[in-house]
Amino acid sequence: MTASSETLYYVLREGSTREEQWPWNDVEQLCRSGELTAGARIFLPDEERWATIGETRLAGDLKAGTAPSGEEAEGRASIEQEYKAALERIEEDPELLEARLDAGNLAAELGQRDDARAHFQTVLHRYPYHARTAQEVQRRFSKVEQKTFRYLNRPAAVWEDVGELVRMPFARGPLYVMVPAGVFGLLSFVPGGIAVTVAIAFLWAFQNMEYTARGGAKPADWNRSFQDPWKKLARPTLLMGAVVAQWLLVVFGAAKLAFVLKHADAESLWKYVTQSPVFLVVGSILGLLYLPAAMVSIGGFTGPVTKTLDPRRLVRTIVRMEHEYVYSVMLIAALVIVLGVVRMTIGVIPVIGDLVLAWALACAAPMCGLILGRLLGRMGHVIE
Repeated sequence: MTASSETLYYVLREGSTREEQWPWNDVEQLCRSGELTAGARIFLPDEERWATIGETRLAGDLKAGTAPSGEEAEGRASIEQEYKAALERIEEDPELLEARLDAGNLAAELGQRDDARAHFQTVLHRYPYHARTAQEVQRRFSKVEQKTFRYLNRPAAVWEDVGELVRMPFARGPLYVMVPAGVFGLLSFVPGGIAVTVAIAFLWAFQNMEYTARGGAKPADWNRSFQDPWKKLARPTLLMGAVVAQWLLVVFGAAKLAFVLKHADAESLWKYVTQSPVFLVVGSILGLLYLPAAMVSIGGFTGPVTKTLDPRRLVRTIVRMEHEYVYSVMLIAALVIVLGVVRMTIGVIPVIGDLVLAWALACAAPMCGLILGRLLGRMGHVIE
């Protein structure tokens, strides 16, 4: 922490709610004189957070054995009484916004940061992106601490800056595209490699969705996937596999019914579906409408598995997202169309076509993750 004689520092005396501004030299003098105690708070602009005097290097300037003055003790008692009254108002009416905000502010003044965090987060859960709550959190918590709050600031919509979407795969350097592209390229020459490629692309998109949900525009670090492999890899894979099974069940169930009614001549149900333009188009549209919502739900909902996979809940979530979901699906559809065009044109060229398609997929996966991440960041509160 650097100190400048020209910079004015916000100071809250222990037990007081009135902010004062002092140059650093004056703050040191107040500590030596005993006017500021270890429990007094100072805003550190370099670290963008509030800290108690006892946590900073000012602790060495504190007057030994200094006790709070009678006025300061009386002020703290007054704040404690106000905090108790705010808690009583919350108990009477848990939905009372002003009581929650007052409780959060008063808990912060008393140095009860965990309680303050809980009160502010409760408000944000009930009133996502609430402007006044966001201001209080930003004033009282550091940037690192702010990242732990949900629904603090609504990220910008991804379609407001398409250039950001295009730059996203390369935001951490070319390596973040080259490595996945190389893996996808090698898998294209391995039997069954397509299934593995799809699984890896999904997981890569999922990591980026979670990482960018708070407004970021860079790919996720690779090692974050292994910090919690069950949550980051195994759980989303199993749940998404179940969702894909639901989708296939609907498509092939309808195809089976048509297959029987029409007495089709196809050798198998699979050939009947893949040779039918109607089922290919309808199945693709259903997939584009249903699967992104499931992916966002898996990333943003931590409830029971049965509820996570409930198709009725997913449909309600889609309806509640309204135009945000429609725009996101349209962008994903555009990426799918581009991949299809690459596959039909350059993809037919042996070896080179496979490598170009692998590179395109390595770019599309994090872009898809950014689209869904912004959707989760902006509309995650309707999932719960």
